[in-house]
Parts: sequence; C-alpha cells; structure tokens
Amino acid sequence: MNVALLSIGDELLGGRITDTNAEFLSREVTALGASVVERAVVPDERTAIGGAIGRLAGVADVLVCTGGLGPTTDDLSRWAAADLLDTGEVIDDEEVAAAVRTWCDGVGVPMTEVRAVVAKRPPSAAFVSNDQGTAPGLHFRLGSCDVWMLPGPPVEMGSMFRRHVAEVIGQEASAARPIEVRAAGLTEVQASDLLGDRLDRTLRPQLGIRVGGGLVRVTAQDPDGLCTQSQVNASAEAARKALRHWSLPADCEALAEAVGVAVQGRGWTCVTAESCTGGGIAAALTAVPGSSAWFLGGFVTYANDMKVQQLGVCQTLLSPSGPGAVSAEVVEAMAAKARLLSGADVAVSVSGIAGPDGGSPDKPVGTVWVGLSDSGGTESRCLRVPGDRSKVRSGTVDAAMQWMRWRASGVVERLPWERAQ
Repeated sequence: MNVALLSIGDELLGGRITDTNAEFLSREVTALGASVVERAVVPDERTAIGGAIGRLAGVADVLVCTGGLGPTTDDLSRWAAADLLDTGEVIDDEEVAAAVRTWCDGVGVPMTEVRAVVAKRPPSAAFVSNDQGTAPGLHFRLGSCDVWMLPGPPVEMGSMFRRHVAEVIGQEASAARPIEVRAAGLTEVQASDLLGDRLDRTLRPQLGIRVGGGLVRVTAQDPDGLCTQSQVNASAEAARKALRHWSLPADCEALAEAVGVAVQGRGWTCVTAESCTGGGIAAALTAVPGSSAWFLGGFVTYANDMKVQQLGVCQTLLSPSGPGAVSAEVVEAMAAKARLLSGADVAVSVSGIAGPDGGSPDKPVGTVWVGLSDSGGTESRCLRVPGDRSKVRSGTVDAAMQWMRWRASGVVERLPWERAQ
C-alpha cells in the first residue's frame, strides 16, 4: 500500500514550526507495513491545497492531510475538498453543530458563527470524530484514493489517526512490518563494526542504521515487498544478537525502561545520588510508567555542603588537600550512604565537571566519576564525556543508567567514555 502525506500551513513553509505531524505519520505508516511515497507541504491557499490533494490522490492508495480544519479564515481545507468533490458546496452537519454548541455551553463561551464553521463539510465527505478537540476530520474517496483530512494540533491528529486511519492501512498493507532494534551506549560507527556485512544494502531483508533519541537504531526492513514477516523478524533478532549487551529488550523504547526490566528481573530496588546531573538520572527513571515499583528516590547534592549534610561525605575529602568532589572517594561515599539511608538494593552516584567552566589540567571539563554500591560492594569508574554542558550531563545520565542495568544483568563491560584507571 502506498501512502502520501500532505501538511497544510503557512507556518510550516515559513519555518516557524517543525512538521512533527509528518514525522509521526511516516513512522506510524511504515510500522503498519505500508510505504510513504511522498510528503508535501502547501500554504494556507485554497487552490494550492486542492491541487496538492488532486495530484497526490493520483499516486497513492491513501492520502493523509493535516491542518486547515479549524474555524478561522485561514483554515481552508474543507473548502478545498469541496472544490474537488462538490463544486465548492458545503453543508451544515447538525450533529456536529450540536456537539460544538454543547462544548461551548460547557466552557461558558458563546456559540458564534466562527465557531460553527467546524460543523461544515462537503456533502460527499463524512466527518471523522475528534476525541481531543472540537474540529472533526473529513473522510472521502477521490478516484481510487482514500483521503483522510485531520486537524493540525498533534495531540488531536495523533489520536484520530490511531483511532480511524491506522486500522484501514493495517488491514490493506501487505508488506512485512519493519522491526527496529535499539542499542544504548554505542556510537553509530561502533554499531556498524559489530554488525559488519549484515549492513550490505543488497541483502534482503535490509538493515538500516541511524542515531536518534540518544540510541543507535537498526531497522530490519523489506524495501521490495518480497520478504515474509518471519524473515524480517529473524533479521532483526540477528542484529540484536550482534549488538550483544548494548541492545535493549525488544519492548523497551528507552534505556531507562531497560534499567527497570533489569532491576525488576533481580527483584531489586534502586536509588540515585547526583551532583553534576542535578536529578537527571532520577528524572529519566521516573519517566518510566510503573517505576515506583523499583525506584525509591534520589538525592540531589549539588553543593559540597549538601554532600556532607545529606550523604555524610567526609569534609576532608572535599577540602583543598583532599581528592575533591569529582573523585572516586566522593562518589563511592555518596553511593554507599544513599543505599544505606534508602534501604535500596543498588545505588548509583555521579559527580563531575559539566562546564563550561571549572575544568583543570588534571580534571578537564567532561571529567565525571560514577559510583555504584550494592551487596557486593562499592566501586567507581571515571569517564571523560565529550561535548558541551548539555551533552556532558546527558552522557553521564546514560552511562550511570547503563552501569546499573548491566550490574543487575550480570554484565561486565566498559562504560561509554570510560577511562582506564
């Protein structure tokens, strides 16, 4: 099945906003086993919208349009559809008008003529319900193409696509669905080395590799529509094995989720003690639904005085004659005391120099110490994380989570950016 995407809006062409709708729809459509054959963007002009719909309907089985369905004067999608279907004619849909009136009454605003515009549709088109807003979508056939027009706000568009359009595409699509394998802590080059000849573009199924969202993503896909789903699945599993312990479990979208899987697999609970990351590790872990079952909490001890007061770090370690806050001794003390105070099974701690200032010849910007404490003891590792302040902090968060995940899984491996001690 071939799918085309049309994004409508002056703000998209002017670069004032990013077209996240097209990115979302491309991922969703591909995951359903269909092919995106074209993505187009047009301004808020009636003839431009109508022309694009007519052209794209001639090259695709399904066309999904986003934007231009609101009540204001620059929302012209319904009128463009009417030009194609019913010589510009629109009718008032009483059922939708009643729903808009009920909404207005509920929020205490008048039902104006402008608000009533969303209840107008071409006679040959059907409304598509919107459970996240007041503007419904439109659905109609244009030649042999199934056309869906959805509102522009991403929350509304995403919900409507999954509720109405995805099932239609999924039922008709015949290609094998692509499978993505995600890996944490590797560079794209390192992942390519591990995958080796599997990345040969002439092989079927085909493997593609990219970096996104802090992960290396390897996609097993069938670009020619000739492979079975089991063949694509087998190719993805072979890639997962090649990436070994760097790869995440198949159902994990992020490294933090994989931490939860590993920790729960051991029946453990965990705690964090953070300095340079300012609570970033705890934030990542608590973003995982259900993390309250295994994450107890965290200490953010940014200042040295807080390290002493909250975690009992010895003042002499932080004195000019001591090793300083960014040291093995300090992160080990932080991890051990955090585990003791919380009663957690494992604790991870970090202290480093995120920059742009604060570095020295012995400890340049990007120097980070990570500590870990569990029933087997307390130890530490030194990292040299490259990049600006933001990258140093995010890289430290990922390294700390990776170590905790590996410890729970029984894996012994060098962390990203780890320096020999």
